Amino acid sequence: MTDLAFPSGLPSGQGFVRLRELRDCLQPRDVMHWRDLAVDGLAFHSAEVRPGNLFFAIRGTKNDGTVFAQQAIARGAVAVVADQPLSLSVPVLVVDNVREALADAARFYYRDPSKAISVVGVTGTNGKTTTGHLIRACLQADRRQVGLIGTIAYEFGGRRIPASNTTPDPVRIHGYLREMADRFASACVMEVSSHSLDQDRVRGVHFAVAVFTNLSQDHLDYHGSMESYLQAKARLFRSLGPGATAVLNRDDPASMMMAEELVTGVNIMWYGISPEADIRAEDVRPGPDGTRLRIVMPNGAAELFLPIVGSHNVENALAAAATALALGASELTVASALEDARAVPGRLELVEPPGGLMRGGRVRTFVDYAHTPDALDKVCATLAEVCEGDLHVVFGCGGDRDRTKRAPMAQAVARHARYAYLTSDNPRSEDPALIIRDMVDGLGAEGVDPMVGEGAERSCDLFEVIDRAEAIRLACRQAKPGDTVLIAGKGHETYQVFKDSVIPFDDRLEAGRALAAREAGWLHR
Repeated sequence: MTDLAFPSGLPSGQGFVRLRELRDCLQPRDVMHWRDLAVDGLAFHSAEVRPGNLFFAIRGTKNDGTVFAQQAIARGAVAVVADQPLSLSVPVLVVDNVREALADAARFYYRDPSKAISVVGVTGTNGKTTTGHLIRACLQADRRQVGLIGTIAYEFGGRRIPASNTTPDPVRIHGYLREMADRFASACVMEVSSHSLDQDRVRGVHFAVAVFTNLSQDHLDYHGSMESYLQAKARLFRSLGPGATAVLNRDDPASMMMAEELVTGVNIMWYGISPEADIRAEDVRPGPDGTRLRIVMPNGAAELFLPIVGSHNVENALAAAATALALGASELTVASALEDARAVPGRLELVEPPGGLMRGGRVRTFVDYAHTPDALDKVCATLAEVCEGDLHVVFGCGGDRDRTKRAPMAQAVARHARYAYLTSDNPRSEDPALIIRDMVDGLGAEGVDPMVGEGAERSCDLFEVIDRAEAIRLACRQAKPGDTVLIAGKGHETYQVFKDSVIPFDDRLEAGRALAAREAGWLHR
């Protein structure tokens, strides 16, 4: 894995700007060793500096960028932006906030590209990726070229770059938007994480539409409290200008906070199950292969079959419909696009054994990215409602992350599953066995879910299996014909992170192997 898609954000050839132009843009409080130079590219990782770059010395939580300024100069940086005077051989622009300066410089260097296309920002705890893909599908059905910046990949102009972060750094954001605009894209759908909002990565991006999915516990290891987490999300809506549209979830109370952040002149489109929503779903009938519903829009309604599983995906589809309508797509186009929708990789993605049906009956197996209590609760509830037999759930909790999520995640699974397989996710520097112990402890004495009530008998059998591949094999071996297996937490990820290593690991591949072995008779119950 790498933190960066490729050096300097974009290939060379974007053209030079003068350092004096960037100085005038950034308005530094002090300038040292001044001389005007040609600047070819921006960088904030010293290892990525190319000759001619302007280097931004950002202070991080683990590393201080000023320490790497000399290394950047050795690699060819012609000037440095820092938040303190530095004794260097090149010009130093001293600013109050280097992160903000990086975003402002990137917007200037790439010629304010978000003014040339319609940028849609999608934020919320869960559903960002699916909502983003559905928005893109609706706009593409309207015959538009649409870029995508999200958790799985950055896609535009025939290129697909595996994503290292849900929302990349400002250089890449503005650089990718410039390339999209130059390739005649009319829109870009961007997942906007709370980290990116807090770190000013999307500063200077002009959003035509901002979408809010929902808010539940996540990232408290970073934000510290739900209030801080909420405030970080709200920054996206605070940035909207007159004429922009906020697409808000009428069924989530946090949406009112987002609405309160809007300036005069910003439009609101409400979506949800609520009868007060502008775009709403009625007569929702979930099934094992998708959901039938009636979608009601301002200028008409349509009966449709959404071919992705889960009531939570109905919300995602409604958010996508509202966004596409806000950007001028027709109701007919939106309904047609949603009927043609396909599951996003790692989001309730169905894994089939070779040949499809299994000998002796089918065991439906899904891989999903759910890694928060709310997401797990929703996906487990969905599958428990539509599966014919028992629900088996394989899941873990990430190491070096919010420990307070572990007990609620275990409780969410225990509420809905007949069998729970507690295993490793990305343990990072923590002992996987201790992470699992935190999960088990959340179920109370003798595995009773405290959310069910004191003294209630546990209906969920627990299996503690540290090795994730073995846990997947065990679930597939235990499952009976008609049962459903959910493998949750990693979704599209193709690796597993340990203290001293990163190994290739894909839940979908492991599930496929386990199902194939079961079909061949190699797994015995």
